Amino acid sequence: MKRTGLLLLLLGCVSIIGQTVLLRELLIEVRGNEIVFAIYLSLWLFLVSIGSLIAKYFLGKKQLDRIITAIFIMLCFIIPAQFLSITHLVKAFAIVSGEMINIPGLFLTAFIVLLPGSLLTGFLFPLLCKQLPSRKQPVHLGYILECSGIICGGILLAIGIHFLPHFSILIILNIIILSIVFYVFRRKYIIIFLLLFCLFMPFSGRFFQEIYAKKYEPQELLLTGDSRYGRLDITSSNLQKNYYWNGELFANSQNDIYAQQLVHFVMLQHPAPQNILLVGGLLNGFIDEIELYPAVSQIDYLELDKNITRQAKSDSLVNYIYKDVVDYLNSTDKKYDLILIDVPDPSSLNLNRFYTEDFFELIKSRMSVDSSVAAITLSSGTNFMTPDIEELNATVYHTFSRSFPNVILIPSVKNIFIGSSNDFISNNVEILSSRILRKRTWFNETVIFEKCNELRKKQMISAITKKAPQINNLGNPVAYLATLRMWTRKLGIRSDKYIEFIKKHFILSFICVFAVLMFTSMLASTISRSRLFRTDFSIFIVSLVNFVMQLILINLFQVHFGFAFWAVFIFTSVFMLGLTAGFIAGKALTVPLKILLMLNALLIGLLILVFDSKLFLITYFGFNFLFAFMEGAVLSILLKRKFKKEKISSSSTFYFLDSLGATTGGLLVGVIIIPVFGLKSSLLFLSFLLGVIFISSFIRVRKSA
Repeated sequence: MKRTGLLLLLLGCVSIIGQTVLLRELLIEVRGNEIVFAIYLSLWLFLVSIGSLIAKYFLGKKQLDRIITAIFIMLCFIIPAQFLSITHLVKAFAIVSGEMINIPGLFLTAFIVLLPGSLLTGFLFPLLCKQLPSRKQPVHLGYILECSGIICGGILLAIGIHFLPHFSILIILNIIILSIVFYVFRRKYIIIFLLLFCLFMPFSGRFFQEIYAKKYEPQELLLTGDSRYGRLDITSSNLQKNYYWNGELFANSQNDIYAQQLVHFVMLQHPAPQNILLVGGLLNGFIDEIELYPAVSQIDYLELDKNITRQAKSDSLVNYIYKDVVDYLNSTDKKYDLILIDVPDPSSLNLNRFYTEDFFELIKSRMSVDSSVAAITLSSGTNFMTPDIEELNATVYHTFSRSFPNVILIPSVKNIFIGSSNDFISNNVEILSSRILRKRTWFNETVIFEKCNELRKKQMISAITKKAPQINNLGNPVAYLATLRMWTRKLGIRSDKYIEFIKKHFILSFICVFAVLMFTSMLASTISRSRLFRTDFSIFIVSLVNFVMQLILINLFQVHFGFAFWAVFIFTSVFMLGLTAGFIAGKALTVPLKILLMLNALLIGLLILVFDSKLFLITYFGFNFLFAFMEGAVLSILLKRKFKKEKISSSSTFYFLDSLGATTGGLLVGVIIIPVFGLKSSLLFLSFLLGVIFISSFIRVRKSA
């Protein structure tokens, strides 16, 4: 019992560490957003469910010890190979011109990367449950042990990412796997593999960097560094340094024109700015340009990752604040004369928050006096804007204008939206030319006329004001949706008509989604040869609802704290802790199923009530734990019903339905409903699904009476 239990703990540890590291690497390679989270996690669970279903046909085999040993050893080689294959697969399938996500290619990439490892981990679970000596509810015990292993693995990963690169973490994981498998089965040949990985460990970082450097050829990779927030790569080409954050070029050492335009057009909007808040532009030379203004006394620069600030020169005027922008602005009382935000376009919910009415109001509350200025940049066309860029800029313009009484647009290298309560701001050529600093030779009257001449301004304003006003906020992320449309059009995918149809006929859309869920659940029940359809449907829906709740909580956490890339495995670990506690409680307590379903729905309602409020960091993990607890308690009751009818084979069918429900939720809700309808509407839809199961529980009781 103890040794089999140890292997189940190991299985959970392998799952959380292996899959989280692979997810982080995939996010780096594809400029990942929330859609990547949903696709990856859904495919992972789907393939695990397939593996557990296949294992059903091996439960009667003899010498399961040998099969289990072989699978764990195979995982030691497969997971690192999956990791190293991501860059090559992304080049082949998922990226266009190094920038845009090709959704079908992303599906294929994630599927190929996940296929072998996920099938094997799913295959192991029923086999290990079969090895448990206890014949009374062994699946419950196996589920609890695996979840406990996931918690332990999450703790180890939380420590490891502070000190080790991703690839080295996987090598240490292999050493742990082989050590435990040797302890359990005492196979002498395992020592050979163990020694090989121990000898390789000190060289693993250099080995990965040499392979990874080929990605940037013909540039020379000078540095690559992982942190809990992401990866910074620095390359060199023709005496120019290029800086990549999570695989995306965001700065270079020869970017004077970009820096001068964006900085000076903004700095000229204030007569004497002293305290300045800057977000972005550090390695693009923004600091040097700002310091040309004699009134500047301090520049607060917000940055999460110290790997980035280490690349900047020491400067007495610059105060580095290592906090997320939204978190900092919510927690400080400091006022600023000028706030400049230069971040990427809203291609994710995380980035979309910088372009919302909520954020603009937050900025406004941190402006010192009426003459204070706020500015944010957004992509545009050089001399004209496509319909997609028009829609994006129109949304941001209308949203920005709701927060500031005076707003101007400067069509520079990027569109610059500038707001203030004072009428000192101007995009008039003569006025700006009269304020210009004489210390710069390139940024002069000619540049101002080129960017701010009346014809150019009228064209830009006309293009973005002719659109019907749409306000971007956290509950309705229309700027995020506009950016997704822009990407899909460039990829040749005309998503506009489908999105508009779905939005206009949302009731019909939800009915269709529900029908798909019913069909998928019935098909899964048929494939697994189960005759307990209502029980299977309940397992499917409860797993779907609470898995999607995890995605929604990650999104909300990211909106307020901005580092879900680091926190995603903590959410998974806390979720598994809650799931384990719920399973244990479900075995011990005699609470009716309908009461648990009602509590689960009420918990969603509570989250809807506090949706617009910024909660304490730990509150998000608390919600995550409670949703997982409710799922574990409900699934424990449902598993009892299945075990009475199906015995040990229920380990396979239950795991299959549980994983498939989460997979379907991730794909349908995470990829379609959340981006199109927003988080609040998704919460309402999940409440509806729980309501269906709640009502069906009464119908079942009446029929059996």
